[in-house]
Amino acid sequence: MVKDGGTLSDGELRAATLLVLGGDHPVLHRLYGEGKAEPVGRGFNLMVLKHPWNPGKSIGIIAARSAQEVAAAFPKIFHYGKYSTLAFENGRNVAATVAASAQGMRKSLIKDPPAVVPSTLQSLSAVIENLAKKKIIYVGEEHDTYSHHQVQLEILRGLHRQDPKIAVGMEMFERSAQKALDDYIAGAIGERAFLKRSEYFKRWSYDYHHYKPILDFAREKRLPVMALNISSDIIRKVGKGGVDSLSKQESQEIPRELDFSDQEYRARLKNVFIVHPGNEKQNFDFFHQAQILWDESMAESVDRFVKTNPEFRIMVLAGAGHLQYGAGIPKRSLRRNGLDYAIVLSDGEINKGIADFIVFPEALNGPSAPLLMAWLTESDRSVRIARFAKDSVAEKAGLKVDDTLLSLDDSPVSGIDDVRIALFYKQAGETIKARARRGKEELEFSVKLQ
Repeated sequence: MVKDGGTLSDGELRAATLLVLGGDHPVLHRLYGEGKAEPVGRGFNLMVLKHPWNPGKSIGIIAARSAQEVAAAFPKIFHYGKYSTLAFENGRNVAATVAASAQGMRKSLIKDPPAVVPSTLQSLSAVIENLAKKKIIYVGEEHDTYSHHQVQLEILRGLHRQDPKIAVGMEMFERSAQKALDDYIAGAIGERAFLKRSEYFKRWSYDYHHYKPILDFAREKRLPVMALNISSDIIRKVGKGGVDSLSKQESQEIPRELDFSDQEYRARLKNVFIVHPGNEKQNFDFFHQAQILWDESMAESVDRFVKTNPEFRIMVLAGAGHLQYGAGIPKRSLRRNGLDYAIVLSDGEINKGIADFIVFPEALNGPSAPLLMAWLTESDRSVRIARFAKDSVAEKAGLKVDDTLLSLDDSPVSGIDDVRIALFYKQAGETIKARARRGKEELEFSVKLQ
C-alpha cells in the first residue's frame, strides 16, 4: 500500500513495516528526530532501521540524487541482502555496512559494581568551577526535596559570578507563562500578580517556597528566565490518547521532530510506568509518547533561547528523570544545536554515564505554606469545600462541607490557586480570615493555621 506519510496515524505507523522515500521525510522526523535517519550523501542510498515503536518491524529509507541514480543502482541492491546501509554512485557500490546487533544470550554472573574513591571527592564549589566552559548546564531535582533546590541556587550564584550573562530555563513554567515571567523579572509586577498570571499553582503542584529563592535571585540580577514546558493539557491528552488524539491546532504547538529511537530510555520509562499508580488503566505507548513530547518540547525551548541569545549561557532546572543519561532533554537539545553541556544531579545513583556530577547535599527542612486541611473543588469560578482532613483547622473554625469560599484575608477567591496564593503568605500559628457563603448567608471565620 502506498500512502502519503502525513496521513498516517500513530496506529498505522506502529503496525507497519515501512519503506520511506526521501531522507528528509516527515515520518522520519516524527520517529527519529533530525539527523539520526538521514542516509549518507551519495547518488543512491538505502538504509534499514529498527522501528522505534515496534521492535518486530523495520523501516527502510531510499534517497537518491536523480532518477538516473535510481535506475543504475536499484537492480543491484538485491545482491546486498545482509547489509543495513548501502550507497551507490552511478550504479557502483561505494558503501555497505551492517548495523551492530547482539548475538546469542549474554548474562553476567557477577555484576562489577561502581566504586567511589573518597580521596577524589570534590566540593560543590569545585563542581561549579568545572562548569565554567559549558554553554548549557542541566541541574536536576526531586521536585519536593528542598536541599536540591538549594544546590540549584548555589550553582546559579556560582555561574553568575563566573559570567553575569547566565539565563535560567525552568520546567516548572509553561510557555504561556513567559510574559508573566518577563514582567516579574523586570519588576513590572509583584509576586502575587506573577503567581496568579503565570498560573503557577494551577500548572505545578509543588510548594513555591522551593523555587522562590531562585526567582528572587534572577529578579535581583535581572537574569532572563525561560518557561520551557509545553501546555500540560496537551501532555495529559497525549498520555491518554496518543499524538493522534490532538486537534489540528494542538498539533501545531508540538515540535516537528520527535525522536523515539532510544530504546534504553524507553526501557527505563517502562519501569517507571509499571510502578505508576493506575498504570493498569493506561497505555504505555501513549505514556511513552507523552514523555518524549515533554522532553522534546523543553529541548526545543532551550534551543530557541541559545540560538537567539548566543551571548548567554543557560542553566536548565528540571526533574532528574528528564536529565539522567542525557536521554530526556540534553541529547535532544544537542541534536538541534551541537552545543556542549553538563548534567548535575543531586542524590542520584552512581551509575556510569548518568550525569557529569552528582552532589550529595545535607538534608534540609525548608519553609512550607500552611494548609486549611480541607479538600476543595472548583467550578464556574467558585471554590467549594468537599470534605475535611482529620482535625481540620478550617472545620474547627466553623466552616462546613458545601460552604463556598468567597475570600481569604479580603482577597477574592475564584479558584483554588487563589487559596494557595493566600496561604503562601501565611505562617503556621497565624490566623487567616475566611469569608464563605452557606446557602444564602455570607459568614466570616477566623482560621488558626497549622
